Amino acid sequence: MGLVALNTPEWRRDLALTACCAAAAAETDLGGATAPRAARLIECLGVVRSVHDARNAAAITMSVLRRALREGIAPLLPASVGADDLLGASILVDRHGLLCDAVEDLGREHLVEQQTLMAHWPWERVRAEQEEQLLYGEIKRLPLADYAQVRKLLADKPTAPQEELWDAWGGLWGRFGFYEPVASWSWCNVAGWCFLCPFCAWPMRAQALGDGVVAVTCDAHAAEGAQYTCSPRQGTAAPALEGGKQLQEIEAFPAAADYLAVRRAVWRYMSLPGQMEHGLIRALPSSAGLHAAEYPDHDRYDVHITAGSPLVAKEWLVDAKAWRSLSALGRALQDRPPLEGAQPLTIVVPHRQRSELPVLRALLSRRPDLQVMTDRQLLSEIRTWCRAGTAC
Repeated sequence: MGLVALNTPEWRRDLALTACCAAAAAETDLGGATAPRAARLIECLGVVRSVHDARNAAAITMSVLRRALREGIAPLLPASVGADDLLGASILVDRHGLLCDAVEDLGREHLVEQQTLMAHWPWERVRAEQEEQLLYGEIKRLPLADYAQVRKLLADKPTAPQEELWDAWGGLWGRFGFYEPVASWSWCNVAGWCFLCPFCAWPMRAQALGDGVVAVTCDAHAAEGAQYTCSPRQGTAAPALEGGKQLQEIEAFPAAADYLAVRRAVWRYMSLPGQMEHGLIRALPSSAGLHAAEYPDHDRYDVHITAGSPLVAKEWLVDAKAWRSLSALGRALQDRPPLEGAQPLTIVVPHRQRSELPVLRALLSRRPDLQVMTDRQLLSEIRTWCRAGTAC
């Protein structure tokens, strides 16, 4: 693809986002020497300036860059190419000077490989849709029963003791590199202990706030109340968490080598969507004639819901997605081949992203074969259909 073809508003915006994420990683890399960090920031600043016209570029100084990383990156992004202004509100460095969880996801989902940035890029050089395809490509060759088992295990056991995983995975264990030792993840260690999010059962991030107080938060479920604090003290007991919701359901475990958890990309693109699918199926009304089948055709879509017996009066083909950026998801879906048949594919996203649905719908306005809604909206639609007595 030539330079002219790449020079689109979308590409320039993605390049700016990539540079912002790389700058945030450099800004928070306090373990490195000052001079190399400064050089990385200067290179990122140059990339950000390159996507603006001369007048706007001159106004983006190093102080503007560093402030925007902490207050919202809107001043660093070129003009919006749609309704994706929510990205401008993204904060990449928190008030304590720590890297925000959003950075890695946004970096992957909007990645533009550029030589200036790639020399310092701290994550795998692969776009999110490529990452997702690679993950599913590892298991889609399995027989359907094994495929469904792997999907279920990644959703139900994103973190567990190694022996428990061995037993659950059986002969499938060792064929895939989905898990890593939690002991190697310093970012979730609180005085030798880790805490599982009560909503997704993946280790929560721990960040020191000062004065001996640590914030413990799940990146995906903070809005639902998975954000806590604790003050570790000497002793062998796990620190007591305070605040947030579902405190009684939080599991603490030692940050030992025999505890494993799925890699972040697996959690984001496989575990979270799988949990959304299972939650949707569990919440379906108990109505005669309402049926749900998971993974009817491997990874073409996730759930097939039918309402009406013996004749099908209504059906939903559901594909759950848990991307951080719905604008990036929309552009990835634009190139997705349509399913055969007249029934549209329903793209389901978490309810916490409901305010971003107009972004996704606008990007898919020319794809009548795709409809988008949140998991709660889809469940409400199914319940309304069944209450009407038309099919169930």
